[in-house]
Parts: sequence; C-alpha cells; structure tokens
Amino acid sequence: MISEREIALDIIMETDKGDASHSLIRDVLGKYDYLEPRQKAFIKKLAQGSLERRITLDYITDSFASVKTAKQKPLIRSLLRMSVYQIFYMDQVPDSAAINEAVNLAGKRGFKNLKGFVNGVLRNISRQKDKITFPAPSKKDKKSQITSLSVTYSMPEFICNLFLKNYGYDKTEDILKAFLNPRPVTIRMDERLSKEEMKRLADSMIEESGDNFAIKQHELLPYAYELIHTDNIQYLPGYEEGNWMVQDVSSMLVSEVAGLKKGDVVIDVCSAPGGKALHAAAKLAALEKNAEPCDEKPHVYSRDLTGFKTRIIEENVDRMGLSDIVTVEVHDALEHDEAFENKADVLYCDLPCSGLGIIGRKADIKYGASQKSLKSLSCLQQKILENVWNYVKPGGSMMYSTCTINPYENEKMVDYICENLPFERVDITMSVPSALRNEESLSKGYLQLLPGVYDTDGFFLAKLRRV
Repeated sequence: MISEREIALDIIMETDKGDASHSLIRDVLGKYDYLEPRQKAFIKKLAQGSLERRITLDYITDSFASVKTAKQKPLIRSLLRMSVYQIFYMDQVPDSAAINEAVNLAGKRGFKNLKGFVNGVLRNISRQKDKITFPAPSKKDKKSQITSLSVTYSMPEFICNLFLKNYGYDKTEDILKAFLNPRPVTIRMDERLSKEEMKRLADSMIEESGDNFAIKQHELLPYAYELIHTDNIQYLPGYEEGNWMVQDVSSMLVSEVAGLKKGDVVIDVCSAPGGKALHAAAKLAALEKNAEPCDEKPHVYSRDLTGFKTRIIEENVDRMGLSDIVTVEVHDALEHDEAFENKADVLYCDLPCSGLGIIGRKADIKYGASQKSLKSLSCLQQKILENVWNYVKPGGSMMYSTCTINPYENEKMVDYICENLPFERVDITMSVPSALRNEESLSKGYLQLLPGVYDTDGFFLAKLRRV
C-alpha cells in the first residue's frame, strides 16, 4: 500500500525534472480515486508547498547537512525537501511523524545506507528550527537584497534582480509575499444571468458544500466571485449547466475594457484555455438577448496552436451554450490568414509570455525563467503581432494582454506596436472598474496589475486602435 507521503514524493521528483506541477498533481491524484478528500488535500499541499518553497527548504537543509542539496541523490533531496516543509509549514503534522516517515521511505526506496543521514539532518533541523535565520538585506548592497529575498521568499535570484530593477525593494517584497499567500479560486458568472440569478446560484453553492466553503463577490466586477476552501469545483451547482467558469478577475478585464458592441466580430489568436474568448462570447450573447434583432451577427473566433488546447476550449463552449457564436480552430498565430484581414472589430492578443504574474498559481514558472527565455518570448510576441495586426478593421481595436509583470513583454511591447504598426493607445481609465481608476499605470496608456494588490494575478492590459 503506497502512503500519502510516497505519492507526494513521486510528484516532487517529477517536478524536479521540469514537469508542470499543476497538471502532474491532477493526473497523479486521478489515479488514486480511493483516497479520501482530506488525503488528496494533504498530498496536494505537500507537493505544491515543497515545490513553491524549494529554495528556502534547500537553504535550511544546507545549514545542517554535511552533503549539500546540490550533491545529494535526487530522491534524498526530494525527501528532505518535503520533510522540512512539513516541519516548518504544516503545523498539524508532528515533526516526529515527518521524520520517521522520511527515514522509512529512504529505506523502502533503496537507500538504507542513507537512513541515518536523513534521520540526523531532520532531527537537527527539528531541534533548532526556532533558531534558524535567513540572510538579512542591506539598504546599500543590492547583492545582499537579492540573496535575502531569494532565500526568504524562495525566488530565483534572477527574478529577484529583475523585480528589484523594475519595482524597487519594498514593492518587490510585496510581490514575493503575494505569490506565497493562498489564493482563492475565482469564477466568472455568465452575464446572461440576472443579478438575482447569480445571487441564487451563489447561495445554492453554499447550501451544497462543506462547512468551510465560502463564496463572495469580488470587489472589482459584479459577476466575479471568489470560492474559498473548495475542491472538485466541477460538482458545484451551475457548472454542468454552463452558468459559470473558472477565470481570474484580471483576465476578465480584457472583455470588460474592450467595449464590445452588438454584432462585433472578435478574433482571439492565442486563445487557450479560452476564458477571454468565452467571456467575449457571453457578453455578445447578452447584448443579443437584450436588444432588437439586426442583420449583423456577432462571432468569436477562438484559435490556438494544438488540438489538445482547442479541445479544452470546445468543451467549455459546448457546456456554456455558446457554439452558435464561437468557432474554435487549430491555427498557428505565426501563419498569416488572408481570410481574416480586416475582419475583426476587436482582436485579442494575449500572447505567450513568461507568466511572471502567475507564479503564485504555477510555482514551476519561476524555476524555468532566464534572460534567454525572456528575450526569446519578446521576439515571439513581435513576430505574432507583425503577422496578425491587419486582422483588425481600420478603426477597430487590439487588446494586448499578458500574465507577466516584465516591462519588456508589456509596456515596451506596446511602444513597439505604436512605433512600428498603425496603432495608437486608447485611454482606458473610464473603462476599468472604478476601484482601479487611480492606478498610476493608466496615465501611461495601459493597466499593470501587480500580484495580490486587488486579489488578482499579475496582469497587463492595453487597448490600441488601428488608425
């Protein structure tokens, strides 16, 4: 019989090889349907936390181990990470349970000769955990600031340096803290529902869920709701009926700011997982529902690179009853489509990016970031933009967005568009929710949300008009 910790260990070892943690955890837990929800929650927390806090955990281990983590056997390194995580970040787990299980797993997995090493390191850490300190920053020494932030908030030094350069120490620390704070799941209610129907749906979720479950309306948008303490959300009321879908509120701002009109044609060139395209479709469907019939029929073209990605979009299109408005297609955004020239009233360009704004949701992003990868992504973004810009009708709009907080993929890219393509910035101050209208970035012609400030992901948005 495999234990919960052994399942978590296998997940941690695979993520150490570079596998995406969120999909890996989902797939692995799917193989163990016999586990109770509390057991699955334990595995998920342990696997995610050990990845998220990897740098901090290794720093602690290296302070006590004769063999540093970089030179340890992969299984022993992963075993120590998850055990130290339990000792420091899982108060409900007795240190003795974490240590004893680690020693047993070392022996079970072929490292009987290292059981003493594992036991000694973990017992020393447990005894002295209240005395462990992290490197302190110096106001005059940037290197010390980078080291301190990296160890304290488990962030690679490259990203700490990037954020310090762009945001300064205090704001960088706030960003890194936000990444480590638990985030609720945000859902978007279908705007074809009335306010009363949304309220009744939220109430029914409370009635049919566990005691810890909570749902509250988000401060920014009336159709955005936060779900707290929930798993298996597909079983909540309204999911099968297509009355809501998971989407971060920052992503909802694209269609909120787009200013969609009755009969508009929207093209989303890098659409997966499809939240923005389906939001546009729901808004257009709501406009159709509440207006007089006309000859111009709205349509949304949702495209992405692979069938795997588009199948996910198609499933949500069908579930939400939007198949008469949305066409989902496999298409490489780098391949120009003459049939789409001058077709779009609104073009969605949510392009491949570094994802530095969603590290709090996908911790593995931070370990793959590099100067080379950021430069490569900026080049890819430019190529896509040069290929798709004339899909926009003269006078139409391009919605440029990313889930990163790297200026070279954001405001610098908007500068590139306006300098090299026939587009101009549009002031979106009065289009964003009122709570955002004092954001400093709006005066520069775009909206940059930093992680956690409005309980959203890090996100960038600009509206550009074709001239």
